[in-house]
Amino acid sequence: MSSVSNADGQPSKRPIALVLAVIGVLGIILGIVYLAVPAGNLPSIFGHTTPANGHHVVRMAVSFVVGVACLVGAWFVNKSSKSESGAGAAAPAETSTETSTETSARD
Repeated sequence: MSSVSNADGQPSKRPIALVLAVIGVLGIILGIVYLAVPAGNLPSIFGHTTPANGHHVVRMAVSFVVGVACLVGAWFVNKSSKSESGAGAAAPAETSTETSTETSARD
């Protein structure tokens, strides 16, 4: 089994973010299908309930909530992986800024 690593040798979180984003988009698309297509006209793969009139409101709501939750999760995973990789580069810049501020304060 292979794993994707970043420059620090730590496993990358990018595949997790990608999977969450794909699931999120599919959840939102499924919610739109449940909203747009009457329950009696849905393909059998989407399930069947009796009576089949109107729309599947609960399934639509759950699809939207799961889709949005997965997209938010993907955003947080992607955001945290960027901040972790950028944290090492930002630390020396902050130190040099503090040093130059201290130097100007002495003058």
